[in-house]
Amino acid sequence: MASSKKGKHTDIPVKELEQTYMFKDLSPEQIQKLTGLMTVQQFDAQEYILKEGAVGSEIYILLEGKVEISKALVLPQAGESLPQQEKALITLGADNHPFFGEMSMFEIDAPREASIRAMVPCRMIQMDKTELKNFLEKEKSIGVIVYRNMASELVRRLRKANRDILKLTTALSLALES
Repeated sequence: MASSKKGKHTDIPVKELEQTYMFKDLSPEQIQKLTGLMTVQQFDAQEYILKEGAVGSEIYILLEGKVEISKALVLPQAGESLPQQEKALITLGADNHPFFGEMSMFEIDAPREASIRAMVPCRMIQMDKTELKNFLEKEKSIGVIVYRNMASELVRRLRKANRDILKLTTALSLALES
């Protein structure tokens, strides 16, 4: 994370942000208002953007590149230091400009649920959750849409997780019956 390079908010590509689900149904003028909260960041290949377990307050939108989302295979126990093996869950490309880190908008100082690492050099938008929350509180018409879109994305991810849990439970049940 330390080697990421920041850019000024004037580098923000409104046309690209129109393709981001977080800003679905916002006008270009409304998106333009949000750009003052944004910085462009570059991440090198293999660089971590977010680390599981770390407390974070940033939200990211992938503009260029590809990232891998991974989760530790071992649940942390108080006072134990087990080797951390990670399992890659999914890779995301920039084609739909996915966003992540949005759970920080709904929780106070909660640790990150997964790690996100750049697979290739990546260009991203970064926003601070406190600044974004303050802006959305003042600009309620934008806030309603952005929060709705974030909630819809969280619901979509929860449904996928539920399907995955059902598949794993079924596979485990079948394996135990054998």
